Amino acid sequence: MILGRIAAGLLAALPMVVTGATAAHAGVPPVTDQAFEEDDVFLFDCGDFDLRDRLTYRSRGKVFFDGAGNPVRVVEHVAGSDTFYNSVTNESVTGTINSGETVNLVDGTVTQNGSVGRITVPGMGVVFFDVGKYIFDFDEGLVFLAGRHHAFFEEDYEPLCSLLG
Repeated sequence: MILGRIAAGLLAALPMVVTGATAAHAGVPPVTDQAFEEDDVFLFDCGDFDLRDRLTYRSRGKVFFDGAGNPVRVVEHVAGSDTFYNSVTNESVTGTINSGETVNLVDGTVTQNGSVGRITVPGMGVVFFDVGKYIFDFDEGLVFLAGRHHAFFEEDYEPLCSLLG
């Protein structure tokens, strides 16, 4: 699942972010900046072809501390793109990622709000839309989901299969 990969990437980078932020803490929240790219990921069997994905995103934000100087929260903006493509013809469509994210180091959760994915095709309108809120627990995985989710959570890839078929 794409969102699982995004959350895993963010969680994997947290020790570096927190270690660097703790060392640099001097009253002004340290800035985080991390990029992630994954190519040729299988998403769905469309029958005559596999639906595959190229994912690129960058998250930038700030680390916040409690009164004792311990990191407690990372607030970030996540932006990027998903290119979904036909494994046989390489025909593709690209969508955008634009969301806010809060990593709560006390509760052990990642909350993402916004447009996790959107693809608009001229003459057709929106063919893919994943918007809303979700919360991943560091230990339990997905614990809350709200909004409209065509594919990432509902795994409804048929509109993309039809478009790229």
